[in-house]
Amino acid sequence: MSGRRTLWQVFAVYITASWVVLQVVDVVKDNLGLPDWVFPFALLLLLIGLPIIVATAIVQGRHAAVDAAAAATEDRQRPVARTHEPAAHHKLLTWRNALAGGGLALVLLVVVTSGFMFMRTRGIGPVGSLVAKGMLEERAPIVLAQFSGPDLSISTAATEALRIDLSQSDVIALVDPASLTEALARMERSPDERLTLQTAREVAVREGYAAVITGEITAVGNGYVLASRIVDAASGQTLASARQSATNADEIIPAIDRLSARMRERVGESYSGLRADEPLQRVTTGSLEALQKYSEAVEIFDVGGDESVGNALLEEAVELDPGFAMAWRKLGLTRTGGRARRIEALEKAFEYRNRLTERERLLTEAIYYEQIRRDYQAAITAYERLIELDPKDSWALNNIGVVYSEDLGDYTRSEQYFERASAADSTNVLSFRNAAVAEMNQGKLDEARATLDGIYERFPHDRTAAELRVAVEANRGDYPAALAAAERFDALPPDPAVLMDKTAALSAIAATRGHLGEAEALAIEAARHHGESGRTFPLLSMARGLVWVDLSVRQDTARAGERLAAYMESDGFDKADPLSRPYTRILDLMSNTARRVDFESVLAEFESEIPAEYRQDLDDRYLTWEGVLLAREGRYDEAIASLRRRENRACELCRYTPLAQVYDRAGVRDSAIAYYERYVNAFDTARLYWDANQLGPALERLAVLHDEAGDLEKASLYYARFVELWRGADPELQPRVEAAQQRLNEIFAARG
Repeated sequence: MSGRRTLWQVFAVYITASWVVLQVVDVVKDNLGLPDWVFPFALLLLLIGLPIIVATAIVQGRHAAVDAAAAATEDRQRPVARTHEPAAHHKLLTWRNALAGGGLALVLLVVVTSGFMFMRTRGIGPVGSLVAKGMLEERAPIVLAQFSGPDLSISTAATEALRIDLSQSDVIALVDPASLTEALARMERSPDERLTLQTAREVAVREGYAAVITGEITAVGNGYVLASRIVDAASGQTLASARQSATNADEIIPAIDRLSARMRERVGESYSGLRADEPLQRVTTGSLEALQKYSEAVEIFDVGGDESVGNALLEEAVELDPGFAMAWRKLGLTRTGGRARRIEALEKAFEYRNRLTERERLLTEAIYYEQIRRDYQAAITAYERLIELDPKDSWALNNIGVVYSEDLGDYTRSEQYFERASAADSTNVLSFRNAAVAEMNQGKLDEARATLDGIYERFPHDRTAAELRVAVEANRGDYPAALAAAERFDALPPDPAVLMDKTAALSAIAATRGHLGEAEALAIEAARHHGESGRTFPLLSMARGLVWVDLSVRQDTARAGERLAAYMESDGFDKADPLSRPYTRILDLMSNTARRVDFESVLAEFESEIPAEYRQDLDDRYLTWEGVLLAREGRYDEAIASLRRRENRACELCRYTPLAQVYDRAGVRDSAIAYYERYVNAFDTARLYWDANQLGPALERLAVLHDEAGDLEKASLYYARFVELWRGADPELQPRVEAAQQRLNEIFAARG
């Protein structure tokens, strides 16, 4: 029993010591960046040592028993006769030898590991890295060619997956797609040309890039074999290669992850760096099919393609992988069907953000803070962190520009970010569009026009560029040119979204010029296309401008209120998901048309139906509503005080018209003139849709106010502009045009 206890005691001590050794090896491996095989090698040595230790314990236990028996006979005063010398295994299986063997095993582990790392870092033998051998410089630019394979969509998705994983490398610097597009243009090749190995090598040689990474996918039965090579650009020599297998299509993403790790190891990435990154199947999605859908959708949005097709692909992607955070994020920006659906998408993305790389996580958090929480500083901080990580991150550069432009109204700073984004990636239309918006809002109309001309060349199917070109001409006040610009819509695919934008622009031009009947017909047509495109609240979205026409142009509050009620009923406002209801638009209109008690009833409904976290950054809205209501009640001083407290960070025209109208009604002529003139001379991307109901009345009032002040020169200027704008207006407006023309004639006659 004593020998058995000794054996179990030895076994327990060995297992405990082995556990301690393995923990030490694991820590040393991670801290020193040793290869992963070091841990299993140490485990193997310990397993080999286990039977030796057990055998030694047994032999030494028996030997101890013999010695004990001999000691027991000593009291008889007789020597114990030994019949033979100790057996050979008694001499071999001793504790001294066991300890010496353990020491030799430790030395073997250290020697093998040190030798491997020495050869790898010195570029010796087959384990030497390409960087250590001098065959590649660290961070040398490498071109990623498209995978070849039996299925184009699988090959494209595999290439994108490898790009995502290689982008996390500390030693591999992939050439960005924008640089490749520019290189293809210099080669007089199409920017859409597939980047085969041959084309990639040609690009690399012309541009001075060191190497090309290429890959092939081969179908083997129901599975696939994935192979990848690093090829010297000039000679075509294969510098390194790796191969992985996938049992089916769903296993391609994990296989790409393993393949990427092997390629990064061969180039010279530290083992600690390889272990620091999340596996690819957790970075974006574990579903190859979902990644295919996402990649196709992003490409569609990047070049200004059919948004309905892009959204459908994204919906399929999140159906295949409900935890696909980046697909949810994109849907949060592009999804139709109401704000509730966009909120759902952004919250899903935020929920699953821990599946993402650091870059993707920061992008997701930033858009969540901006769009949902309205915490613009938190969004800016996330984008700035991204730019610190990569000063050429075009997504971060573009998106931080959007925050400064759309949320904070700092167009000068936003333009700088958009220029950096477009320089970093010329294949994405978004930064070019946004640059044109920033230029337009600063009054740099020639620059905006040039930027849009560049979009037409690179992205001929972008409908937003066509809409912005109309806006440029509207800011010039050149409506024939705006109509000509609208003809660019005819060159685009006639999908509902294109027809919606075209008819909405034409409706606004018609209303601005006083063609109210034509404007109404076009607005209703735009609403129809709006509904066909899958968007919600077509009348309240596309024809609500007609309510403003009733208010500001016709000056018929009752008619405006009736039209608003009809639109709300037709669009099913009360039946829709509360989060998707356009409450703020309705309250904008109701503050101008409804009784205070009715307005406050809808406001209370808004505040009870919509959680507080979705009602952020509405201070300006509340001040405007209250200011308008106070003015309608004749409390002008209070109304002016309320309106002047607004920040109006990203709405230039919002600053002027409400105050101009209140000062006008209060009889404060000089202030009314000042604010009307600021409105007339301001620049804004949305100018056309404001002018549809504000420009004519503003010019008319400016003429009258200057006339009343005795400034006949300015009065005649504004009478002339008003008459020119509404010269061909509908019959219901002609009496006002004729009165202005008559007064203009009188001024000219009096002045000789």
